[in-house]
Amino acid sequence: MNRTETWYHEDPLVQHVNALPPRNEYTPFPPETDPFAAKETSPRRFPLNGTWQFEGFDSPESAPAAWWSAPLRGTMPVPGNWELNGFGKPVYVNIRYPIPYDPPFVPHLNPTGVYRRVFRIDFPENPELLPGSMRWHLNLEGVDSCFYVYLNGQFLGYGQGTHNTSEFDATALLHPGENEIALMVLKYCDGTYLEDQDKWRMSGIIRDVFFLLRPARSVRSYRIQADADGRLRVSWDAGVPLRLALFSPGGELLREAESREGEWALQLENVQRWNAEKPVLYRLILKAGQEWIGETVGFRTVRIREGVLCLNDCPIKLRGVNRHESDPVTGACISRQQALQDLTLMKAHHINTIRTSHYPPSAEFLRLCDEMGFYVLDEADIESHGSVEADRQPEHQAGYAGIALLANRPDYEPAILDRIQRMVERDLNRPCVLFWSMGNESGYSTAFEHALRWVRQKDPTRLTHYQSVHMLPDAPRPNESADVLDVVSRMYTSVEGIGEFLRNPLESRPFFLCEYAHAMGNGPGGAEAYWQLIYRHPRLIGGCVWEWCDHGIQAGTDAEGKPVYAYGGDFDETQHDGNFCLDGLVFPDRKPHRGLLEIRQVYRPVRVLLQDGAFLFRNWMAFTAAEEWLTCRFEISVRGETVREGEIPLNLPPLGTQRVELDVGVSAPGTFIRFSFRASRPLPGFEPGQEAAFDQIELRPPEAVLPAPAASAPGSVCLPDPDQKEECLIQGPGFSYVFSRRTGLPVQLRFGGRDWLAAPAEWNTWRAPTDNDRPFRPEWERFHLRRLIPRVFSFRAEENGSGLDLSADLSLAGPAYRPPLRAQLRWTVDETGLLILQARVQAQPECPPLPRLGLRFFLPAGFDRAEYLGYGPWESYSDKKEATWWGRFSENVDAFREDHIRPQETGAHTGCTALTVAGAAGQALRIDADQSFTFSLSRFDQDAMTDARHREEVSPGPGTILCLDHAQAGIGTASCGPKPAEEYLLRRESYAFRFAFRPLPAGLTSRPGNW
Repeated sequence: MNRTETWYHEDPLVQHVNALPPRNEYTPFPPETDPFAAKETSPRRFPLNGTWQFEGFDSPESAPAAWWSAPLRGTMPVPGNWELNGFGKPVYVNIRYPIPYDPPFVPHLNPTGVYRRVFRIDFPENPELLPGSMRWHLNLEGVDSCFYVYLNGQFLGYGQGTHNTSEFDATALLHPGENEIALMVLKYCDGTYLEDQDKWRMSGIIRDVFFLLRPARSVRSYRIQADADGRLRVSWDAGVPLRLALFSPGGELLREAESREGEWALQLENVQRWNAEKPVLYRLILKAGQEWIGETVGFRTVRIREGVLCLNDCPIKLRGVNRHESDPVTGACISRQQALQDLTLMKAHHINTIRTSHYPPSAEFLRLCDEMGFYVLDEADIESHGSVEADRQPEHQAGYAGIALLANRPDYEPAILDRIQRMVERDLNRPCVLFWSMGNESGYSTAFEHALRWVRQKDPTRLTHYQSVHMLPDAPRPNESADVLDVVSRMYTSVEGIGEFLRNPLESRPFFLCEYAHAMGNGPGGAEAYWQLIYRHPRLIGGCVWEWCDHGIQAGTDAEGKPVYAYGGDFDETQHDGNFCLDGLVFPDRKPHRGLLEIRQVYRPVRVLLQDGAFLFRNWMAFTAAEEWLTCRFEISVRGETVREGEIPLNLPPLGTQRVELDVGVSAPGTFIRFSFRASRPLPGFEPGQEAAFDQIELRPPEAVLPAPAASAPGSVCLPDPDQKEECLIQGPGFSYVFSRRTGLPVQLRFGGRDWLAAPAEWNTWRAPTDNDRPFRPEWERFHLRRLIPRVFSFRAEENGSGLDLSADLSLAGPAYRPPLRAQLRWTVDETGLLILQARVQAQPECPPLPRLGLRFFLPAGFDRAEYLGYGPWESYSDKKEATWWGRFSENVDAFREDHIRPQETGAHTGCTALTVAGAAGQALRIDADQSFTFSLSRFDQDAMTDARHREEVSPGPGTILCLDHAQAGIGTASCGPKPAEEYLLRRESYAFRFAFRPLPAGLTSRPGNW
């Protein structure tokens, strides 16, 4: 083939040329060897991974006419994305196509990589393996986006479908000795319109390339069906008799048989069933003449009973995540070890379900899911979300109307069916796969209807899934797809919206959140509310957080050796979607975000609640008694101090409850009991003694108490000079405080000969916007909440019986609009230097929901430790605090900050009743309030973080910034999902709060007396 011959990559009716029919994935081994050894060790697998010769071109037409034999000037790793190895640049887009929408055509400027490798076929000790004696089948497990392949100068075939395997019989084109393989890989083809997934657009040979050496008479494909009742059926397509041997999980030979009939069926008694908690696998050896194939078998049955998802006739909940195949260095090329790292981390955080968004993963990943125990929604390599944008016209700029634009084209129906069939055929023996998912965000059409009916006929043992509720045009019923889709699957539905679904009398199927709790940046918030609802309603089967990992690309390291991650726009792309690829529960290097800790606690296997004076333990594991791997200790604390602890023997069956009577014996304010569940034996993700989950129950709420001002002698606190116009100086024994008449706040606090402020205090209604603040930020900026300007209308100073009062009436406003906030405040100063602030703030009707409401104090260098009563030890917000518990904690300023790739608000602690900020010289600032408050310490300024695109662009300042908030808005999940629930938004008409500040010089304890 050369430039003058026919190209296939713009013909949607052609997905493959000369390819073998799809089959299930396996690796044969020689007889009398271990067929369960690592596949790479099989002598019947001839690997072609490694360094290939390579050259990139602007288009396939600009490559040499005889490109398969032309000299190439560079090299490229296989597997590997060429954009990460010197050719082209990565492009990150979410919805929009990176090319003009003109299917099936793609631009003439179509980046093209030509690969070539020389290899030798030389088996002097085993000549029976040479071509002619053996069939040599070339396997390409993943090429983005399409390829033409030549062997020894002859055209072998063509294939597309990035994440599906293409297999070719190359025997006739090979010979003993030196051979040469060449591939031309194109970045874009007609299939690109079906691969508009939310990911980096990078190309190349992204998965393994190898030959399988097969006897002329061999197994082509086989299917294993093993149900929860112990029925095993093995069927196959083979040109040779098979001898089959089934072994127990412990290695005992159970049954052996020989068959020429193409089928073997048997019944086992007392079968050990497979599930994600106990992934028991049997072993089956298929002995087919000159090759043995080893296969693992999981006995399990998945079905829906009266709207409830059941595995092995037991209701289950899917505690899931969405997962792309992504790495900051290797891109879309994921090794077994990388996959194992992901799965081990998921196990450690109680994740039991993976949606393979939005394409089939590597086959090895699914085998690991079998072994480690995960439920999988195996998703076809289909998404045409960009059709929405492509369909928009000037008169209609919003909505979802064009989603099925591509799916309804008759010429794309073969491609849709092909991608779904290849997924099913490859993975149909994997017990971890419970659902076949048809793809993502491509609308509905007869193409999907036909594909779903094919799937139902091919594999009635699994369930079918596709995002959203679908119907064909002119369908007579609103749930027309109910006979081919087993679940209703939606994304980012609010808790209220799920309630509406449950009330729909026309719908009886289970409900699944295929995406929810968008984990971007500081997030997700509000996840617990979903699971409170999911656990209450049997038809709610769970959901998958979007998503597992941030997809930053490593672009070097900073001065401290920390990775620098690039995102959309960092490669001078003309079209990109910014940092929307940084939306995971883990950083690109798999360091967990604090959001993963939140999900870990939301997904905890055991929960405790107080019911009728006793503690009710509830086990949400469907197949495991809690005592099989957990122990339980309790701690009773009063105002953060442990006063009693002990052990609780567990007797908690699967999905069962245990009532625990416990005489707490304490009734003081701030009494809590915390139950700690710890691993008693090693499991994936857990070491013995490691805490796996906890529950804390408030027995008596903590009190927030302001100290009373000391009785002061007359004149001990001096009235300020009335002639002072800008500032107000107040002096007392050992202290002098200066207040601004323009803000009503302290400018200087000098106590015990030291300055306790490095800069004037400020009103604070801003936070460095989180990614989940995106819907609110325009209004915040419109009303200038980043820096509202105080306007004091009156400022008064007068003596009282305990010292001095300063009062001010003011507004907080920005240009162009009425003041969104008005405030009245009063400061009380006694002769000990105690400061008490009383404030009342009124929000005007124009005021948008606030990010926060409080004060900022700029403390001198050295104030670097906080001791507090509140929710810790991790950051906590009103709707993101499940991973924390209430107690007494001590924390260094640098521990507050989570170093997000795009800087944003981080490190707050909510529910606090007392705080001490300690300085390096031993002095401390004690803060109390009359109600719970939120605070954070940081060496990074929120304004600098607001303006920065990357964390490397912000530097710590010399001092410490204390943000003291009467309240701060919840985090939510609105970067893609719903906004925070109303109870977590700050849009009240008025706010009232009081704080007390007491400087404590060196030598005095920083521990408050009432702790």
